[in-house]
Amino acid sequence: MTQTTTAAVTKRRATRYQRLDYAVQAVFNDVLDHCETVREEAEQRLGTTDEDTIVDDPTYGEALDLFAVFFDLKSRIQGDLRTRWIGDQ
Repeated sequence: MTQTTTAAVTKRRATRYQRLDYAVQAVFNDVLDHCETVREEAEQRLGTTDEDTIVDDPTYGEALDLFAVFFDLKSRIQGDLRTRWIGDQ
């Protein structure tokens, strides 16, 4: 591969990674908004803002599980995949 071709491939990889990163961030933000809404609903339903009480709410627990899945995905994309895909830190 010529140096020009290598540079072009590197640039395309970086652009694709950036699009993926933006999309993942948008989904992550939606998940955060969802968790916030579920927390607010739990507070209203339970009549408290005490985190120790709210965290035991099954619906809020499911929202936190969803958050954990997307947080892991986001972390992997922003860390391991970035390094493997575009070769930087």
